[in-house]
Amino acid sequence: MAREPLKSFIESAGVHAPLGLPRTIQSLCPECLKTIPATIYEEDGRVLMNKSCVEHGDFTDIVASHSDLFLKLERYAYEDSVHLENPITDDPSSCPTGCGLCPGHLSTPAMTNLDLTNRCNLRCPFCFANANVQSYVYEPSLEQIREMMDRTLSLKPRRLQAIQFSGGEPTLSPYFHDACRMAKERGIRMIQVATNGIRFARDPDFAAKAAEAGLNAAYLQFDGVGDEVYRITRGAKGLWEIKLKALEACRKAGIRVTLVPTIVRGVNDHQMGDIVKFAVENMDVIVGLSFQPVSFTGRIDQDQRMAQRYTVTDVAYDIEKQSGLLQAMQDWFPFSAIAPFVTAIDNVLGTDKFGYHSMHCNSHPDCGLSAYLLVNQRTGETLPLSRLFDLEKAFRMADVLASKTREHNSKLYGTAQFFNLLHKCYRPENAPKSLSFLQMVKTVDAISGKKLLGMAKKFRYEWRLLLLASMHFMDAYNYQVDRVKRCTILYSTPAGRLYPFCTYNSGHVFREDVEKRYSIPKVEWLKRHGGRYVTEGFME
Repeated sequence: MAREPLKSFIESAGVHAPLGLPRTIQSLCPECLKTIPATIYEEDGRVLMNKSCVEHGDFTDIVASHSDLFLKLERYAYEDSVHLENPITDDPSSCPTGCGLCPGHLSTPAMTNLDLTNRCNLRCPFCFANANVQSYVYEPSLEQIREMMDRTLSLKPRRLQAIQFSGGEPTLSPYFHDACRMAKERGIRMIQVATNGIRFARDPDFAAKAAEAGLNAAYLQFDGVGDEVYRITRGAKGLWEIKLKALEACRKAGIRVTLVPTIVRGVNDHQMGDIVKFAVENMDVIVGLSFQPVSFTGRIDQDQRMAQRYTVTDVAYDIEKQSGLLQAMQDWFPFSAIAPFVTAIDNVLGTDKFGYHSMHCNSHPDCGLSAYLLVNQRTGETLPLSRLFDLEKAFRMADVLASKTREHNSKLYGTAQFFNLLHKCYRPENAPKSLSFLQMVKTVDAISGKKLLGMAKKFRYEWRLLLLASMHFMDAYNYQVDRVKRCTILYSTPAGRLYPFCTYNSGHVFREDVEKRYSIPKVEWLKRHGGRYVTEGFME
């Protein structure tokens, strides 16, 4: 795809121009956490960050292992802003220390996390939440859960449409099923749990009860295929069998699963291809993969950190090398690339009875990347969605369509124009025989919920779509303040504030302040609960 025409297109669309290299940004000193300037630049095919603190010296880190893909992601990003109409704090100049959210935040959430407990039935060496190592128990009451949920729902101009119950291990909360019901009653579309899967695997009725309460998605910790990886990443044996049993429980209950591998260089990065192939083979229940390169939440020697740092561009290139199903430079795009399509759909369909728009993601291009893989459930044949379309042309047409549908927002007009877009950008020479243009359109329409084109006759067809994504959550070493301002994954807290993921778990780590304020000493909690910290014991 030609670089310069695309650059001109993005600039003419009225959004931010590509960020480019080198550039100066605001970051943090990993030692004192003061906000300091940093330079992001290209060197030997990598993208590096260098910064200097007057008190603590110089720091260098790897932002991306492959500068070619990093720059492509920035070229395809749409950084249109969505300003909050009702921010909670009032000083945008204090970012990221005065978080909560302020008028300087440039997005509304695509998803909000709500921690139900800091207890867990694992003792993972890699845990940004530091579950089980604190001297206190943080476990919100049912009333606090209700308040946190309603606070997020009140954000304007876009209403929350996806919530993730997290922790700790959220299934240990005595209010887990109540929280699912509460979300369902409020019309939240995606009700998801971030889980290690132990309760789903061990309790035969747990998944069915959760689904009945409203749970429809599981974000399943899944670091590899085979038990050896989990001995290192999770410090436990027998977890591979647990993952398979949890997956089966979700399959029977009708809960859609996204596999979530935490990737550590030298530990499980050699299994990227195997994980993708496992997902393809189980697409009756698995709908996505979300690879998470490990973040360094504690102090670590620079040489060790540079050797172990794994980035989202590594994800794309390793999947290409190990599976051959996707190509790094051809098939991966920033999350925000779909923004003009979503805007056009919003203009035509408006909101539903609960006030929902379509999911809108205007996150920073450095936050992550995504790809879509079409999989034939009958034959096992695969094809990247990007091969079926001239994407540069599609992005241009989608942006024009987004503008036109602001004035002409009838469903008939929008449907005709969207169908025209798909037809003009379609590449029939790359399509398999079993996927005609009309069948492809029906498949896309089914994925979108059968609302726009009205052509889908059922929810799932022979060809299904697997989402592959990777988001690299920041730590103090690679921190970018401008990424925080565009964060679309927030945490809701009992204090009434909402925090971007990378301020809650890294940098100043607001998690610790919130949990301490709304917790009780662990010894007191144990007395109240008969000395048992978790309901079914730790995995060994």
